[in-house]
Parts: sequence; C-alpha cells; structure tokens
Amino acid sequence: MRSLSLGRHASGRGIVTSMTEPLSVVVVHHRTPEILEVCLERLAHGAPDATVVLVDTGPDAEHLARLVETYPSLEVVQAPNHSYAHAVNLGLRRTRSRLVAHMNADVYVEPGTFPALVAALERHPGTGVVAPLARTPSGRRQDHGLPYHPHYLRLSLRPGGSVRVPWLTGCLQLIRREVLERCGGFDPSLRFYNDDMEFCLRVRAAGFDCRLVDVPVLHLGGSSTPASGAFLVEGVRGGYQLTRRFLPRPARAMHRTALWAWGTAGATLARDDQRRRAFHRIAAMARSGTFDDAPFGTTLQDLDGAFTDRP
Repeated sequence: MRSLSLGRHASGRGIVTSMTEPLSVVVVHHRTPEILEVCLERLAHGAPDATVVLVDTGPDAEHLARLVETYPSLEVVQAPNHSYAHAVNLGLRRTRSRLVAHMNADVYVEPGTFPALVAALERHPGTGVVAPLARTPSGRRQDHGLPYHPHYLRLSLRPGGSVRVPWLTGCLQLIRREVLERCGGFDPSLRFYNDDMEFCLRVRAAGFDCRLVDVPVLHLGGSSTPASGAFLVEGVRGGYQLTRRFLPRPARAMHRTALWAWGTAGATLARDDQRRRAFHRIAAMARSGTFDDAPFGTTLQDLDGAFTDRP
C-alpha cells in the first residue's frame, strides 16, 4: 500500500511532535460533517505522517469531495451503516502498517496522543492494544460502568503511565498488526455496543495485554446515535453474547434469569411504546434463549417490525 500523509495543501502550521513508527488510522464517520472536519484537522496535527482511511457510512458526495481537496492523501471508503465493527474491518483491510488505529469521527486527539500510545506499546512488548483516557465534553472520564472505576483509580496513581485492563473503549484503539493477524478484526454480528469489549477479550485470550494510557482525548459520544428502543435491545443482546462466549454455564443461566426479570418489569413500568416494546423483546429473548437476531435489518436505520409497528 502507498505511504500516505494527511498533510494539508498548505503546510503552514507547525507540528508539535512526530513519530518515526509508521502508523495507519481508520476513522469511522456517520453524518456529522462538522465534527469530522475537526477530527481530521486534529489528526493532521497530531499524526501528520499517518496513513488515514476514512470509512463513511452515510456519505455525502460533495462533502467528501471537499475533504479530499483539503487532504489529497485521504483514502475514502463508502460503506453501508451496518455496524461500527463492519466499518472498522473495511478500513483495517486497507492498511498495511505494523501499527494501526481505529477511531470514531467524534474523537478529538491531541498532538501527544499517538506518540504516548506508541510509547506505551514499545515499553510493554506483551501488550497488543492500547487506548487513551477518553473524556467527555464536561471533562469527566468516559463512563464504562462501576466495575471500571478501579482501573481509573490505578491509572491516576501512575500519571503519564499505563495500566493493564480487561478491555478498552472502542472510540480509539491502537493495535499491533500481529494482533489482527492472530485474532482477526471486530465481530460485525455485534451491531451496536459490546464489539470493543469482545475484541479485547479475544485479544487477551490470545495472550496479549490491553493497556489504558494516561493521555487524554475528547470523545463527544452519541453524536450520530438515533433514539430507538432497538439500541437498548442490541446492547442487552450483545452483552449476553459476551457472557455466552466467555463465561461458564452457571453465569449464563444467571444472566438470562436477570434479563427475563428486568425485561418483564421494564415492560410493565415503561411509559412509552418504544421502551415497552424494547423490554418485551428483552424478556422474550431471555425466555427463549435466542440472542442471535439483531433488531436491525441491513443498516442500523432499517429496524425490524418490532420497532416500526405497534405491538
């Protein structure tokens, strides 16, 4: 593959830092053009020599043409909005470098982001995947649930360092090529949520570590997520898939029972049709044990009948 740079036509602005390690960056975008422009501008300064592949799942021809005019070396892949995992895999197939990153378009990197991530990989040869400390626009650390809080605490005790963690957010990950060759890419059957966690669990099962690095990025989060009960169902469905794949039978039984109880109660208490249908679906999945069917069609906007028709 050609070695490309994201440099602008006019390179009149200086770069704070640079890296000698070849790097490819896959950016996944869906219908947030203003946010994407800031993302690419940040990348141009934070990783000026990187090969950048833009996977656009809701392409606007005129906007893409303007981007390519601004960034002549930008490689653009147009794709259906099937899933983040599918889009990431399309981008990864276009890369050849030893280190490859994937990221959402609503992540804004700093000049030191990629140098710090690369340095963490170099300091820890057994590590396969690293990720930065993602912060929300309010400055808070991205919420990954209560079980993740101890990892944040450990990281706070190692300023500028990194800590081993069981999984890393998928908003931005830097991966060694050998990890992809051994483990494959993301799982597109997980249509929304859980794909990053599933990938990291496979990486760890293959003998690599995942490390969270104390270098910040801004993650806007939810900038292109529609409001639909289908996304609640998909999050629950994917979560159970992780339990089924990585935990023993008793844990699977407990998880199903808890989901049935939660879905049944939620369907009774929900105040709107969308959430009521979502909870009915969750209870039905738990009762039957059928967690393989996503609540989407060929794209994330193509909802199945449970969310387009009244029950």
